[in-house]
Amino acid sequence: MSPERRPTSSPLRVTAVGLLVVGLVAAVVAGLLVLLSAVLPGPTIPRQGPAQLPDEAAITDGSVPVTWSTSPVQPDTTGQVSGVITDLETFWGSVLPSTFDAMVTPMTGGVVAIDPSATAFTGEPPGCVTTPSRIAGNAYFCPDRDKILYDAGGLVPVLLGHYGPAGLVAAFAHEYGHAIQARIGPTPADRSAEPARWPALLVELQADCDAGVFLRAATIGRTAHVALLEADLPAAVGPLLDFADAPDVPPGDAAAHGLSLDRLRAVLAGYAGDAATCHDLTLDALRPTLGLAGAVQPVDTPRYADTAAVLSAARSSLRAFSNADLPADISPTAEDLAAAAPYGQFAEAAALALALGRVTDPDHPTCVVGAWTASVLGAVPPGTLGSWATDADEALAFLRARPGVTWADLQDYARGFDGGCP
Repeated sequence: MSPERRPTSSPLRVTAVGLLVVGLVAAVVAGLLVLLSAVLPGPTIPRQGPAQLPDEAAITDGSVPVTWSTSPVQPDTTGQVSGVITDLETFWGSVLPSTFDAMVTPMTGGVVAIDPSATAFTGEPPGCVTTPSRIAGNAYFCPDRDKILYDAGGLVPVLLGHYGPAGLVAAFAHEYGHAIQARIGPTPADRSAEPARWPALLVELQADCDAGVFLRAATIGRTAHVALLEADLPAAVGPLLDFADAPDVPPGDAAAHGLSLDRLRAVLAGYAGDAATCHDLTLDALRPTLGLAGAVQPVDTPRYADTAAVLSAARSSLRAFSNADLPADISPTAEDLAAAAPYGQFAEAAALALALGRVTDPDHPTCVVGAWTASVLGAVPPGTLGSWATDADEALAFLRARPGVTWADLQDYARGFDGGCP
């Protein structure tokens, strides 16, 4: 059993408005694609994307123009970005008038592609960023210019290569959520007038929720250029979940986005609801795990000596959770332990919880993982399972890394965490 992982890269920080996820920077290290946060300190849990990329997702070229502010880069992916934005504008343009009695017009500033390696803009600068390099690894909605700008040379290839077309869809759907907020609220003026009512964390989770609404539409045939199946959705939410906040980010931070589970729950709220669901979200209703009272920051020293000690502690915890002894033959599979190993000791414990779920709730085994995780998170002594602020995200990362993970697996984990197991 390897020790609990901590990030080995130094965090990067840039200043920008309405950042995609929290920003992406791609690097190739020893042949492996490594994604680093470009805005907030790097996450404690290693981020590896989905266990496999489904091949069902497809995006055809759209009609919304994408303007280059630098010389174009190859391969040219502006057609796919246009396809996503075209469907976003069409979908929200049809939904919001009936929901909010508000007309939604296309973004007046449009969509701008930038090569961050360029030394200068070609023609008139797009605004919102002072140099091309300022967009590196990012996409964001710029409310002052009513436009989305994005890194076409680094960000989009990373999204497509690491998460597939579905990841591109969710990432831009999140950014378009900020464009919706600029129209129906909370607008920048709303946030300035009532900062306590509209903290950044809530604004970002609302945008995740809007992304969930759109992902649902794309899976039921309501989009002309984006075609998704439910099997694509674990990969689709990958960019949002992988680039969550570090656990030491205060919930009131001006750039807070939430931990991975927080972001998943917000996406699921939209997926199961509608535009009104997202607009009405509150932090009291969401109960984010970021900054959860009772949870402590992870440290470099592992809580337990080895995997055997982890599983022994997990067995005791699960016995208390289920009010019954666990049969001796309930053990995690070798495949599950291998999937959990990169993420830490709570992930390994979650593999045992999954084994229990397969016996006690075979139709919804990950719901048991979520319910057990919620029962211990921040409610146990320091140094035990559930004491670290990252533990719920460790379990989620393990479930996502399992070959064959389904959207229902992620839904059930979140439902279990929120007390909604069948």
